[in-house]
Amino acid sequence: MVIKEIEKHISIIDKLEATVQKSIKESKRLRQSILKQAFEGKLVDQDPNDESASELLEKIAKAKEAYKQAQKEQKKRKK
Repeated sequence: MVIKEIEKHISIIDKLEATVQKSIKESKRLRQSILKQAFEGKLVDQDPNDESASELLEKIAKAKEAYKQAQKEQKKRKK
């Protein structure tokens, strides 16, 4: 009797484990799909007035360079 109960519980555990593994695989697939859509700009409506990513990256690089230059100048003034 005890053995039958244990076997029953083991069977339930095995089924739960299979369900969990299946869910993990599905969540990984969904995550990749969402990331792909995000990088393609398909998750939200795009504003045609927004800058392109390359323009934005260029502005960021210029701002970073200007910041570094300002830091250098500030260090020179302190000396």
